[in-house]
Amino acid sequence: MGGDGGDDTQQVVTNGSRVESFLLRNGTYDWSRDHAGISFLKKAQKYAVPYITFFINAAPSHIAGNGASCGWNMTKPKVPEFSQYISAVLSHWSNNGIDIKYISPMNEPDNNRADCGQEGMAVAPALRANVVQSIRSALDKSDAAHVDIMADETSQVTTQAFPEDPVWLPQAAPYMSTLAVHNYDYPDDAALSEYYQSIQNLTEGERLPPVKFTETCCSTRSGSGSDVFGAQYDPTMKNALIVARYVWQYLTIVQAESFDWWTAVTNLPCSPKIDGPKCATAINNTAGYNSGLVYIDGNYNKTHDYNLYTTKRAFMLKHFAYFHRPGSVRYDVPQAQLPSGINAIASKKGHTWSVLFVNNHTHASNLKLQPPAKGARPVRVVQTTDAEDWAEISPLPAMKKGCVKLKLPAQSLVTIQFSS
Repeated sequence: MGGDGGDDTQQVVTNGSRVESFLLRNGTYDWSRDHAGISFLKKAQKYAVPYITFFINAAPSHIAGNGASCGWNMTKPKVPEFSQYISAVLSHWSNNGIDIKYISPMNEPDNNRADCGQEGMAVAPALRANVVQSIRSALDKSDAAHVDIMADETSQVTTQAFPEDPVWLPQAAPYMSTLAVHNYDYPDDAALSEYYQSIQNLTEGERLPPVKFTETCCSTRSGSGSDVFGAQYDPTMKNALIVARYVWQYLTIVQAESFDWWTAVTNLPCSPKIDGPKCATAINNTAGYNSGLVYIDGNYNKTHDYNLYTTKRAFMLKHFAYFHRPGSVRYDVPQAQLPSGINAIASKKGHTWSVLFVNNHTHASNLKLQPPAKGARPVRVVQTTDAEDWAEISPLPAMKKGCVKLKLPAQSLVTIQFSS
């Protein structure tokens, strides 16, 4: 739900980051705006995407005190108007056949994006519970009463969630279905374990909203700290394995119920037809961002290069999304049972178990696996390596004396499925 109402006092300056609002600056609604967004929304509905989320970076310029979709801090007097706007938009699209599951009413609310590089609205921690409560009340009186609320899309765990969650989460939790968080401080395992315990303590006596890991991108190396974020283009297994560990961290340590990437498609920092084909396949430490799964030549109008350049991150996320489907039940794979440098995640749906192994080593590793259930046998193995995007392994590893031997290539992602 974009914030640009037309005739704004200040527009977002980054190309591609300005999004039209259905609410015009003059206070009237125009449902034909944001044509691209609505086109994809309707396609999502057509193809039965199970969880459609309406997402807000900033209040529309008609509501914002500065008349812009950036550089403004939400105030308490504006909360009712903001809530009614959300209710009106969600009711409209619900009545027009869109099955909306969630509304996310704020994004990284510590930052109002004063430079207007992108949409942004700050919401003080002391005001966040009021925003959530007000939206819930407005939705319950509308045709969008079925829509659930997720909040607060905090950018960093250690520097923001730790000090701020106690201010707003206990009061907001009864009105939320999901706690949404990002990881732009790239916290280590110990910090995430503390975070999970913290949210349990803060919601004691109330239903604990499940966590959704809703955004990450742009890491330049492994490790923790906000300085991990930076400019770099790395389409290789090196970065894919770094991101895979983030997903593993949140799904296991924080017990998040889902994971979302930042941007599906974005521009290369180069033009392969001008700079050579390796510019799309080699690491560039001075230009670009690790913000996409698939890249295009942003200069395609001149180069006529309409190719899609996939990264290993895309296939890494395919392992998670393809095998660990909504409705699956996750099972712990104790880290103590695995060699150092290898992580694993397992889930079951129906009679099928899926286990993903992430080998961070620069050498191959051999594992001896006990099937997850009596009578379970391997039915599929898929691996992603430097040389292979998505390779089906045949023949399948054989069962010997009740165990399966599985080889993990160097720097690889390997999924093995068992059926019982």
